[in-house]
Amino acid sequence: MAISRLPKRPVAAEVAPYLAPPSVSVPALLRSGRDHIFQKLIFDMFTISARIEVVRVHFASRMGISGPQYSLLRAVAFLQGHQGVSIGIVARHLHVASPFITAQSRELLQRGLLEKKEDTVDRRVWRLSLTVKGERLVDQIVQKVRPINDIFFGTLQKSEFEALSTIMEKLVDSSRSAIAQISSQDYGVLLSNRERRIFKNDRE
Repeated sequence: MAISRLPKRPVAAEVAPYLAPPSVSVPALLRSGRDHIFQKLIFDMFTISARIEVVRVHFASRMGISGPQYSLLRAVAFLQGHQGVSIGIVARHLHVASPFITAQSRELLQRGLLEKKEDTVDRRVWRLSLTVKGERLVDQIVQKVRPINDIFFGTLQKSEFEALSTIMEKLVDSSRSAIAQISSQDYGVLLSNRERRIFKNDRE
């Protein structure tokens, strides 16, 4: 068969590329109606968060404690002052519940890194502070943490660092509201499932 007489191949239909809808609707977070920059920011934040956790776990393991216990020990060192710091204040500083701080502090108390005393004014309040052993351990680990922090954050100029600190504080507040929204939605799903089970049992 002559080449000119070969059947022509059908032209493949062009498929329009998929464009996901924007994941935000706030105008300040969009560019020309698209969320590309926002998406990159989110993925960058995932990466930074994961790397910060790697650093925390690394230094916590050097101290022989868990990541949350490392954060607790460092928070007490930062907040204790002359009279120790209440469990409630530590919880607010780390954005967790007070019972979580109580639970995480038990092993640190048993290992002699923390001490807990009643508040001299309000006996319902317990105050945490580092023991001498705890102070020595924090001093040692800070010497190792400092050069890592210098590498991690040292590229920021003073104005950038101040702006970042302000932005992160705002995001901590707004993220709390976002998590509350998710929690309420999850509760609604659980509630509707329970209602469906009750309805089913009634019919049976």
